[in-house]
Amino acid sequence: MIKKNKRPSLENIIESEDLFLDILHPGGFEITRELAQLCHIGKVINVLDVGSGTGESAFYLVRNFNCHIIGIDISDRMIKKAKRKAIDHGVIIQFKKADAHDLPFKDNTFDVVISECTTSILDKKRAIEEMARVTRSGGYIGIHDICWKKDTPEHPKQKLAEIEFRKPETLDGWKTQFEKVGLIDIMIKDRSSLIPEWEINISEKLGLLGRLKILLKIIKNWGIGGLRKVMESRRIFHSHYTGYGIIVGKKT
Repeated sequence: MIKKNKRPSLENIIESEDLFLDILHPGGFEITRELAQLCHIGKVINVLDVGSGTGESAFYLVRNFNCHIIGIDISDRMIKKAKRKAIDHGVIIQFKKADAHDLPFKDNTFDVVISECTTSILDKKRAIEEMARVTRSGGYIGIHDICWKKDTPEHPKQKLAEIEFRKPETLDGWKTQFEKVGLIDIMIKDRSSLIPEWEINISEKLGLLGRLKILLKIIKNWGIGGLRKVMESRRIFHSHYTGYGIIVGKKT
């Protein structure tokens, strides 16, 4: 059940309902694979997935890259679903509730730390500092997330922050965030072209009934005003100001 004090958000609806949408970021497993390759994930590599959700990417990485992985998420519901899936799939992955701003791990614990479409809703400085802290020397930190185009005015930035609590950077801005915590050999990849295809795939998976269910749930919980806010956030996400990118850095 959605808590009444939660903001009007499509993300909150998807988290609270079983809509068969486990991959909630552009690019699906293809961008997860690309991120893994850029971070040199492979056999016996210890990986931390920050904001692991229902665990789909973690399962994918274990199956395809033979790595050891721990997933953390702040949502009780997501952690419960991920643990249940691990049992159902017979996969040994540890999922635990934790705050990305205060990771419950010692310094230099992981070979790789990743986060998929999550960092822009966090305190970026604190979250990236924590990712770097728990990564060993020579290890990699990699994310993919929303990014603003360079000509984006302040209004859509302010509205997205107000509605969704998301504060993306430009690709160069994300690079700067990585540089601030001392990461080197930083790579940025523009993957904005993935957004339209992702939206089509989401719409097809939901179908007419799924879209109607979301619409009615939004109105029930937040009224017409909440629906307007959700629609406004979607318009911003679909605008030419909004892109998507991969950012990877190495810890010295």
